[in-house]
Amino acid sequence: MKRVHLIGIGGAGMSAIARILLSQGVEVSGSDQRRSSVTEELASSGAIVSIGHNEAAVDGADLVIYSAAVAESNPEIIRARELGIEVIDRAEMLGRLSAHFPVRVAVAGTHGKTTTTAMTAAVLEKGGLDPTVTVGGDVVEWGSNTRVGGSRIFVTEACEAFRSFLKLKPSIAIITNIEADHLDYYGSVNSIIDAFRQFVENIDSDGVIAACADDDCAIEIAKSSSRRKVFYSTEDNNADVFAAEMSVQSSAPSYELVCGGRTLGSIRLRVPGVHNVRNSLAAAAVGIQLGVSFDDIAGALAEFRGVGRRFEIIAEHEGVLIVDDYAHHPTEIRATLSAARFYGKRIIAVFQPHLYSRTRFFAEEFAESLSLADEIFVTDIYAAREQPIEGVAAQDIVKYMNPAKVQYVPDKSEIAEILLPKLREGDVVITLGAGDIRQAAIDLASAFSGVVSTSVQSPSKS
Repeated sequence: MKRVHLIGIGGAGMSAIARILLSQGVEVSGSDQRRSSVTEELASSGAIVSIGHNEAAVDGADLVIYSAAVAESNPEIIRARELGIEVIDRAEMLGRLSAHFPVRVAVAGTHGKTTTTAMTAAVLEKGGLDPTVTVGGDVVEWGSNTRVGGSRIFVTEACEAFRSFLKLKPSIAIITNIEADHLDYYGSVNSIIDAFRQFVENIDSDGVIAACADDDCAIEIAKSSSRRKVFYSTEDNNADVFAAEMSVQSSAPSYELVCGGRTLGSIRLRVPGVHNVRNSLAAAAVGIQLGVSFDDIAGALAEFRGVGRRFEIIAEHEGVLIVDDYAHHPTEIRATLSAARFYGKRIIAVFQPHLYSRTRFFAEEFAESLSLADEIFVTDIYAAREQPIEGVAAQDIVKYMNPAKVQYVPDKSEIAEILLPKLREGDVVITLGAGDIRQAAIDLASAFSGVVSTSVQSPSKS
C-alpha cells in the first residue's frame, strides 16, 4: 500500500489515522471541506491536502478512506469506485491499524470515552509502556489527538455511533456507561445494548473487560460475556477497583485508590467532577492490568490536564471563568454543570443543540439538565450530518424551562454582545455542544479580556 487518500482528513478521527499512516512512511493525501489548523499541520507533516472535494484527488490512490460525515454521493468516493480502488470507512481502517498490535485497548461507552482514553494513555505513557493512541479530542500534553508510540500497545476510543466499534477486536475493553443516544440510527435503547453485547464478544477470548459498576447497563453487558471482568466504582466498595474517601467538593477531586481490597494510596486529579473520578478509575484499572506501578498511575493522573473541549478553560479574567465543553447529551450536561459549581457563584450556560434527531428525542431532558445553571442561553440547532426535521427546533427545549432563566438566541455570534454587560466576578460561563459553539466562548473571551488562554484547536467536522 503506497498511497492512502482520506476524505474528510481534517476531522478528529481521520486526522489521527493520517498521522499514524505518515509515521509508518505511507504516502498520505486527503481532502476536506475547509482549511483548518489540523489540515495545515498535516500538510506540514507531509500529507498532500486539498480543500474541497474533487474527483481527481483520488487518482493514483491504493486505498480511499472516508469519515462518517462524508456522504456516499461524494464525488471522490464515486470516482474511486469507478477506478476500482478499495473504499472503506474510518472504523474499518482503525480496526486494520489496531490489528497489528498485540495489546489493543478500546474505550467504549456513551459518555466519557475521550477523557478516559486520554487518561489511560497518560497512565501507560508514565509507566514507560509507550503506547500508540488515537483520541477523539486534542490532548493538552500532546497538542494533538494522536500519540505515535514504539511499543506493542494500541489505545483507541471506540465509538458506538453507526456500530463503528464493532470493527475493533480489542484485548482489553473499557465500558464507561451505556445510555440512550444515537437513536436516529439505533431506534431504541435495546438496540444499543445489543450492539455493546456484540462489542464485548469481539474481545479476545483471554481478554479483559473493565466495566463501571456504577452503571447498571455496563454491569449487565460485562456479566453477559465469558471474558474476565474487572469492575471499578465510586459507589460499590466491593468493586475490584474502588475510590474510597472520595472528595469532589473542589475543582481537584481526590480519593484513596483501593484494588482488590487493598489501599494503594492517594489520587488527586486536576480535572473536576465525579465523572472524572470514574474516568480515572478506568484508566487505573487498565494500568494495573498492564503492570503499571501505583506511583506512575498516581503521577500520571495528577499531571493530566484534560482534553480539548472537555471542560476546557478558554480564559480567566477579573474573576470570570470562560469554559468550553463538548457535552451534547443531557447526562453529559448534568455532569459538566455539576462540576462547574465548584468554580463559581453563578453558572451561565450557552447551549447549542447538536442534531435535530437528538433534540427531538431529548428536548425535555435537555431542559432539565440545563436548569442546573443559573442562566441559560440556547442557540439554534447545529445540524451536522442531518437535514432539518420539520417541526423540530431549539425552542422545543426552551419551552420546558423557566422563562426567567432562559433566553433563546438563534445566532451564536450574538452571544458575546449579550453576555458582556452581564458578567461579574465569580461567574462561570460554559459553552456546551458538539457543534461550533466553541467559537462563541472564544469571541466572548476576546471581547472581555482580549486574551484566550488555550492554544488547542478544534478539528474540522467534515
